[in-house]
Amino acid sequence: MEQGLFFDYNFMTKKMSTYKYASTFYPLWAGLATPEQAKAVAANLKVFERPGGVPMSTEDTGAQWDLPYGWGNIEMVVIAGLRRYGFNQDADRVSYEFLSMVAESFRRDGNIREKYNVVTRSSESHVELGYEMNVIGFGWTNAAFLELLHGLPKEMVGRLEKEQTQPLSQK
Repeated sequence: MEQGLFFDYNFMTKKMSTYKYASTFYPLWAGLATPEQAKAVAANLKVFERPGGVPMSTEDTGAQWDLPYGWGNIEMVVIAGLRRYGFNQDADRVSYEFLSMVAESFRRDGNIREKYNVVTRSSESHVELGYEMNVIGFGWTNAAFLELLHGLPKEMVGRLEKEQTQPLSQK
């Protein structure tokens, strides 16, 4: 652990990566971080967090697994990891950001997508590396949406519901 984040380690070269990636939350999700390590990672949530949730990385490379894209399964890992160590306010906030973005996008486009642009809070996708398609009706996004919705406090669910009854132009 360095800079309050977990990084990948290449056993062949014996070098640690410096690439800030959402996988830094995996040790929290798995319960492998010490309380001190979890606190350091949670304190660095702001490095990742965007208006629609947590992107895969902090670098915009044009690749589908980098900024600005967030994926439902990774949002679940981040949120569950934060909750496991008692960072419930952070988990609720990130969860709400992601859920409101997906719900708003659904109201606008009429579908659920595989990945979302967490910077623009949309399903817009301009991938240069990886496959360009943003699949409609993707299972893990649907599952993540329901799982995260059930984990939100009732007052936040009510706020989300009320928000979805307002015309999109008022947002």
